[in-house]
Amino acid sequence: MVSNETDQQEKEIRDSILRIKNDIPQIAGVVNAFEELLVKRYLAKSKLPVPTLNLENFDTARFYQGAPILDERKIEIDRDSLLQVADLIIPALEKGFPKLLHPLERLKSFMQGDQSFMDRLLAALESGNTTIIGEIASQLEMEPETLQFVCSQLAIPFAEKAEETVRTLIKDMEWHKGYCPVCGGWPGVSFWKEQEGRRFLDCSVCGHEWSFMRTKCPFCENDDNAKMELVFSEDRKFEHAELCHVCKRYIVGLDTRGMITAPHPSVAPLGLIYLDFLVQERGFRPGAALGWNVLDKT
Repeated sequence: MVSNETDQQEKEIRDSILRIKNDIPQIAGVVNAFEELLVKRYLAKSKLPVPTLNLENFDTARFYQGAPILDERKIEIDRDSLLQVADLIIPALEKGFPKLLHPLERLKSFMQGDQSFMDRLLAALESGNTTIIGEIASQLEMEPETLQFVCSQLAIPFAEKAEETVRTLIKDMEWHKGYCPVCGGWPGVSFWKEQEGRRFLDCSVCGHEWSFMRTKCPFCENDDNAKMELVFSEDRKFEHAELCHVCKRYIVGLDTRGMITAPHPSVAPLGLIYLDFLVQERGFRPGAALGWNVLDKT
């Protein structure tokens, strides 16, 4: 039975999405495409068993030198768990992206009936091997970039479940890198919180949140304020994009200090997609691929 906490989280996700569509109806089409995916991703994570991670030999010295916890700990993805996650994720992708219906149907068929295919898919999910992804994409008659997106959506619930297991281990430990201290993923959204407006980054892979300097680029660590830029709309100043003119990457952000209800972290960057369009037209690229900021939604 789905827990009350899971029910509440699903409600928060859907409520956040509804507020975005009401506030910015111009982006409702894109938001609709991703709504079921974000909900089913969370439900998939909630149904996964707690992963077995060897944390007894956690090397704090390596961590302080910049090595994420999962740097030497592979997240195991077994066949049955992957099929369970796919049963939730693939229908959500089919609903949001009708053009992918046929290749996704082929993917589902191969996953259920071809063990060698599953072995290669598991290897691709665990390693991110682009060669394997390219071979599988060809077999499915799908663009490699699209399959990479699909694979990332299948892998995220496993990464998020692992993050739940290790987050307390580093709760009070300092981390000064722009990539995630848990999995090494890049942040997908920045939050300004607390009275002084401390900046917190949210990992695009496992959902971990950590504090980071407001005046430093998380992607190249440029801290020259003259080479940083904040872009926002005059009528929505609490939403912004943080641009770095050194590496030409950016991250979207939200100042939550004046909000009665902040959006769910997984939904927040989706509501800022209008800023993605704006800054990408100027030649900047997102520091983390979130699907809606790199895929053609037409």
